Amino acid sequence: MRRFALPLLLFAAQPLLAAYADRDLVIPVVGRAAGGSGRLFLTALWITNTDDHAAVMSLSYLESGHANRSPRKTTITLPPRQTYVVDPLGAPILPSADSIGALRIQANAGVVASARIYGYVPSAGPGTAVSMALTGIPTRLGIGNGQSAVLHGDGSSDTQYKLYVIETSGAALSVVVAVEDLHGQVLGEKRFFLDGFEHIATDTRQMFPSVNLDHAMIRVRGVNGNGRVIAAGIQIVPGSQDSCAYEMSFAPEPRTRIRAPEAAVYIAIAALVTIALLRRRQ
Repeated sequence: MRRFALPLLLFAAQPLLAAYADRDLVIPVVGRAAGGSGRLFLTALWITNTDDHAAVMSLSYLESGHANRSPRKTTITLPPRQTYVVDPLGAPILPSADSIGALRIQANAGVVASARIYGYVPSAGPGTAVSMALTGIPTRLGIGNGQSAVLHGDGSSDTQYKLYVIETSGAALSVVVAVEDLHGQVLGEKRFFLDGFEHIATDTRQMFPSVNLDHAMIRVRGVNGNGRVIAAGIQIVPGSQDSCAYEMSFAPEPRTRIRAPEAAVYIAIAALVTIALLRRRQ
């Protein structure tokens, strides 16, 4: 009996060890745009099927600046253990050659996704590109009403800090974005309303022009509504456009929330233990 129970216990613990492999992911920012000094910004998308069966994936592009009740969708089938790469990201996923938003990936198998966002001046060639990377975040880790997350990386006043927030459940949520010093003191805050699947892109230097810190924290807090949001920050050095991406913090998932595969394992373990006890009594 122990021979069977041990593998099941290990399998039951597996969700705790998982990082970003999931069936519903959001990359907080992707796109294609022309920047200052003729610089072109592009996205390279990577998705890997981590399961042993084919993944049918629905890629929904959630364009920035408005609700995405009927988002642009692309369906892709990815064989087991294989990787899908598109570089640069464009049609049919993006609606145009100049568009910024988020990408939601829904699949019937566990997948891992990441995006490399890079920019270069075409006349200088791709070899001069500066880049950063963002990973796909499970939507179940989004924050809702009464929850908050922090983001690192809001550096000196000489840099630019872009904040991207996406609603992931289809319900509305009001959020408060606050800038804090390193001692947790709130120096400024601003409230935003996000409709279902709405994506916003903002600049903390423009949001809080009177705050002048060498280092600061950004806190995003849900305050009203049934939605859930995921956020990411990008710090950009003017001139060189050197960039660094920062993901938000994730609250531990309540252990009362057990997903179906995990529940099935616990039921199987209980059944095996019950059978063993009955055999002992015979």
